[in-house]
Amino acid sequence: MTTNTSMTIYNKYTNPNTKEVIYKRHLIDNVFWDDSLNVNLNQGYENADKVRVFVPKNKNDISKYIEQKQYNGDGWTFQNGDFIIKGNCIVTNATGVKDLSDYNVFRITTFDDKDFGSANMQHFEIRGN
Repeated sequence: MTTNTSMTIYNKYTNPNTKEVIYKRHLIDNVFWDDSLNVNLNQGYENADKVRVFVPKNKNDISKYIEQKQYNGDGWTFQNGDFIIKGNCIVTNATGVKDLSDYNVFRITTFDDKDFGSANMQHFEIRGN
């Protein structure tokens, strides 16, 4: 699978002791990123942008990937509502999308684990807006 960039993901995590919501940053080196910046005629620019990202498993270290339901703040995962940014975003202590306002941020709306076929075909597929 061809890749064209890296991607930064911010996983939402609630500290069980303090109840503080933070977004944990993780860089994924090799992804195929396909986005479109659109205008919604009814609402303007807001909520019109779309992204589709393919993360090949054989080109990335997925040893720290955790299934959504088991995610406890360690490692990284893909879950609806998490933020993704094309490239290496250096913001480390994000508490929400406002902390990422200098970047073109997408929110994950759909995630699929495509674990069929050969190792060269297996990948994660993410969609967002």
